[in-house]
Amino acid sequence: MGIEVTDEAAELLLRSLQLAGIDPATGGVRLRPARALGGGTDVQVELADGPAADENVIEAGGVRLFVMAGLTEAVPDPVVAVEPMHDQVVVRPGG
Repeated sequence: MGIEVTDEAAELLLRSLQLAGIDPATGGVRLRPARALGGGTDVQVELADGPAADENVIEAGGVRLFVMAGLTEAVPDPVVAVEPMHDQVVVRPGG
């Protein structure tokens, strides 16, 4: 499973982990597909102290990602990026 993390997103996520007091060696960022209100699927991005038993752990862009099943079905070739207008981390399709 390949997930790309842009440099801007990695910087923002690592800073967020530090501010939250989460050790990046054991903690990371959870990517969780969730049903959207208007239909379809959104991806929730959460800081986490560690992975859950059913999550895949992937290192990308210097950040540990805890990926729940169904993410790549919801977002093909996922890219973790920063939405520049609001400095918000988003997961969007690659390509």
